[in-house]
Amino acid sequence: MHLRGLDLNLLIALDALFTEKNVTRAAERINISQPGMSAALQKLRWHFSDPLLERVGRRMELTVRGRALADPVREILIKVRDLTDKPEEFDPATARRVFRIGATTFCSDILAAPLLCRIERIAPNISVQFEDLATDTVHRLVDGQLDFAITISARILSDEVNLDSSLSSLDLFTDAFVLVTSRQNSRVGDAVTFDQLCELPYIETRFGNVIAGISEQMWRQQPKQPQIRAWLPNFQLTLDTVSHTDMVAIVPLHLAQLHGDRYNVRTLPVPVEMPTIEERLFWHQRNDQDAGHSWFKGLLQETVQGFLS
Repeated sequence: MHLRGLDLNLLIALDALFTEKNVTRAAERINISQPGMSAALQKLRWHFSDPLLERVGRRMELTVRGRALADPVREILIKVRDLTDKPEEFDPATARRVFRIGATTFCSDILAAPLLCRIERIAPNISVQFEDLATDTVHRLVDGQLDFAITISARILSDEVNLDSSLSSLDLFTDAFVLVTSRQNSRVGDAVTFDQLCELPYIETRFGNVIAGISEQMWRQQPKQPQIRAWLPNFQLTLDTVSHTDMVAIVPLHLAQLHGDRYNVRTLPVPVEMPTIEERLFWHQRNDQDAGHSWFKGLLQETVQGFLS
């Protein structure tokens, strides 16, 4: 269909460009070639008499006209999909698609290998991109740049953007915190008291050196805390550093069990009450009618149940 010279199929390309702000990723998103997407962008620029995307430093950003078009274009495409009587079909054995997940390195570490093993067997043309959890993860989820986010509810709900967004979620898995120390650390016995812990050199994990973890927030409520010698950006680096020093750290139990032998660390109870880690899967409600999205969501749940059983 054409409207005043605009091929409405180009709106799909336009939405992908607005979402990804990158020609190559936009092409991957809707499974066309990069030259094909570049040609579509040129046609759209001509039609709207506007660059739509322009380079700002090293990134591409929407122009004023582009920002004004983004939401209406997305709404139009959603309404067009809703008009289709026949549900979208999705065959994982033949489908080509990229799913993008924003998650902590902890979640990526325990999920990536078992998830990709499953995909390799049943969906050989499906790709997955894991991104580290960042301060803009929620915005990227709302804007459609991510399909899913895996994090704790408090972190999602603390972002004011969610007051007006339509995010759905489900419980993915729970975990507990443990204290870890090197197996060669003679300063630590089979258990430590709160006072003893506060005398030990300690490593705090702050995701991406920006997002405070649950343990760091917990320490802020205590009358005293351990001697923090380092803030590291992920649990894996924390475990590696603990294994080579007399420092201790608080990490999720699943991760300690998965990598305890590799990093030569042992676990002890945390001598202070810690909340349960409640990881949830978040997605935007506009994807609820997407058969591929629903399939991948179910696969994530099955993968989690596999490593928890």
